[in-house]
Amino acid sequence: MNGFITLERKFLEWEWFDEPNTFRVFIFLLLKANHKNNSWRGFSIKRGQLITGRKSLAKSLNLSEQNIRTALKNLQLTNEITIEPTNEFSLITIVKYGFYQDLKRTPTNQPTNETTNQLTNSQPTP
Repeated sequence: MNGFITLERKFLEWEWFDEPNTFRVFIFLLLKANHKNNSWRGFSIKRGQLITGRKSLAKSLNLSEQNIRTALKNLQLTNEITIEPTNEFSLITIVKYGFYQDLKRTPTNQPTNETTNQLTNSQPTP
């Protein structure tokens, strides 16, 4: 699996940052979520979604199923994710995936390239 995710320093202020299992599960979900629309066995899986289950997450993260269940409930409680269960798996949607992963978005306190270019163009040359 190739690619990367973006992770802002604002995560240090996130309400689940100091809850290790919830934080770890959420970062894992960000890493595993589809970065583009796809399909699997006839199911449409959109960008920001993934198919998984508690047992699979527990094995991948070396956590107990109870730890996974608690972390997922925490993330649902604060509307970070939604879960659509089936008999075989769960479709997890990261609610604000675009907010977390769209590279075109810039932090509000930093200038965009356009603003930086305007400042540079208006400055005298030596």
